[in-house]
Amino acid sequence: MVVVAVLATIGLIVFGIYATLDGPPPQQEAVVYFAPGATEAQKDAVRAACPSVGRAIQLPKDRNQLATSRIYPLRYDVAKASTADRAALYKCVYAQPHVLGINQVTQGQ
Repeated sequence: MVVVAVLATIGLIVFGIYATLDGPPPQQEAVVYFAPGATEAQKDAVRAACPSVGRAIQLPKDRNQLATSRIYPLRYDVAKASTADRAALYKCVYAQPHVLGINQVTQGQ
């Protein structure tokens, strides 16, 4: 029983090291939240007003027709963005009408 526990612990440690060093980098996205009554035209206006900033890259619209894609249609890849890039992006987005906020989400690893 002790041997099995030690082997399981070693396996978890090895996997953790692999995931940290050789695994895919975590995805970081900034997701824009709109007011409930915002129209598609208003959402597209924010997309046009706030293009990519430095390494904060605006992601293309999802074409999958999922409810989440319709509710959160504007996302940015901010994994490689500097603090200044993120600040400029947030400033632009918050200045737009019908925007409630922007949230950064980290996925993966």
